[in-house]
Amino acid sequence: MREIFIIIKKELSELLRDKKTIINSIVLPTLLVPILLFGVMKVTKIIAENESAKTVEIGLANAPEDFKILVSTDTLNKISTYTGDEDFKKLIDNNTIQTAIVFPTDWNTQMDSLETSEVLIHRNGSKDNVNGRVSKMLETYTETLKNSRISKLQIPINKLTPFKKSFVEVGEQKELIGKRIGGFIPYLFILTMWGGCLLAAIDLVTGEKERKTIETTLSLPVSKFKILFGKAIVASLLGFIPAVLNLLGLIIGLKLIDGIPDTFKVAINEMLNLQSITLILLLLIPFSLFLSGFIIALIAGATSFKEAQSKATPLIMLIILPLVLAMMPGIELTWTTVLIPILNIGLGVKEIMAGTIDMFQYAAILVSLIAFAVGAIYFSYKKFSDENAILK
Repeated sequence: MREIFIIIKKELSELLRDKKTIINSIVLPTLLVPILLFGVMKVTKIIAENESAKTVEIGLANAPEDFKILVSTDTLNKISTYTGDEDFKKLIDNNTIQTAIVFPTDWNTQMDSLETSEVLIHRNGSKDNVNGRVSKMLETYTETLKNSRISKLQIPINKLTPFKKSFVEVGEQKELIGKRIGGFIPYLFILTMWGGCLLAAIDLVTGEKERKTIETTLSLPVSKFKILFGKAIVASLLGFIPAVLNLLGLIIGLKLIDGIPDTFKVAINEMLNLQSITLILLLLIPFSLFLSGFIIALIAGATSFKEAQSKATPLIMLIILPLVLAMMPGIELTWTTVLIPILNIGLGVKEIMAGTIDMFQYAAILVSLIAFAVGAIYFSYKKFSDENAILK
């Protein structure tokens, strides 16, 4: 063990001499999440304010007077009148109008006869602000017409309402929020961990080749396994520490940034308690070793930083895909998914944050990650022991 600690101390001291390593591994991960939260909140607020203040040009064809009055009550709506035979697609594409509402020519007759009519709405589905306004206006107008018909037919409103929906929420808010955002948190942590492990592993193996110091390291009176294991631990630390700092940044950001609803803050504080944080970090420890060992095995034969990066970079797709699956609804933690690396972390963190984690399944995830870490270290040791690859 003493030799391993010596290797760890040596490698850490070399890595931390570089200011870029300190910035990338400590400063950026700590500030990343608060900056993202602050930026998203500000941008969302600015966009919402700008959209709500925009004037919307609405084209109306054959519209009844009461609907025109309804549209004009909002001073941000500007009405343009058409016959209904125009090329509304062209008008919307040219931004002459943002949407067009076409009523049938016999609208009033149909309404007087209590018939069901059809209104054509020409729109661009990507313009959410415009479409939202139009939908609200049409809903309001529909309710007005319904009430008018009910009054005309002299039918009590309660006769037309067979039942009312009342929801009794049995799930805690912590569980609801945890299930919804819990999949995003490991996505952030694991990608940060991947970046830290990748840069550290390349520097510790390929970097030593480029600096011509790998021969000196291998000539030390220490077994190759201990040298490799020491390097893997340092690479995993450079991945694990940024993940922990990301978590710290998330907690700080949620506490200090204004604009986050209080109920949401309370739920997040309940989720990110000491127990849940400990459970999450315990999963990340073997996973960081798995990542570092696997990356070292991939780049062991590389002779330059560029070559090592080109060999290891495609691995990112194998990381992103399970994380995306973990965020999809319908994919749950089961006795099958607990054995799939990365996916099991994503689903496990969701359950931990929701407070619904099965500790037997959690133990299975932890054991499987430890097994994968051992396998990756063994695989990297075999590659690291090949002098033809390491010394070329």
